[in-house]
Amino acid sequence: MKTAVMAGFVAAACVVGFTAGSALAQDAKAGAELYQKQGCAKCHGDSGAGDGSMGQKLKPAPSDWSKGGGGLKDLDDAKIAESIKKGGPAIGKSKAMPGNSKLSDADVTNLVAYVKTLKK
Repeated sequence: MKTAVMAGFVAAACVVGFTAGSALAQDAKAGAELYQKQGCAKCHGDSGAGDGSMGQKLKPAPSDWSKGGGGLKDLDDAKIAESIKKGGPAIGKSKAMPGNSKLSDADVTNLVAYVKTLKK
């Protein structure tokens, strides 16, 4: 009986894990589209290297997320989301990072999922 119950828990955990993994992939894909649409790449660059056309003119320039995480290093999802929604100063980052308060919570979640894929 205990073996059957344990097998049921393991099977349920696998299903939840696979579902969450595919949901994250979908969120990151939607976030990638939003990243371009909202103009994030203008500063942060297409690959998150901080080499966007506008970013090169900023002091300090956006950090290179593609090499060790840059300014994302040690930030959890909530802090990344707060920086997207309220701007860099809200979490002690660059004043040049504007807030995007009009984005829905789902959009912010998708952007967080995508930005995290840029961290190497």
